[in-house]
Amino acid sequence: MGTLPYPLLSDWFKQTVKSYYVLNEKGGTAIRSVFVVDKTGMITYINTSFKADKKEDYEAVFNELEKLT
Repeated sequence: MGTLPYPLLSDWFKQTVKSYYVLNEKGGTAIRSVFVVDKTGMITYINTSFKADKKEDYEAVFNELEKLT
């Protein structure tokens, strides 16, 4: 995968998805979601219904990221 300019999270025991309330209890997997976290650790954007095929969802994330710069 190479070097990434940001950290990745492994959630083997599903603690994070439970804490963020995005665990699909029926399937035991995370609901596709996007969280933007600023440098202070504050969550500035949440989308818990992110659709990978929906251009508007990406645009909303990029718009939020631009606010952080």
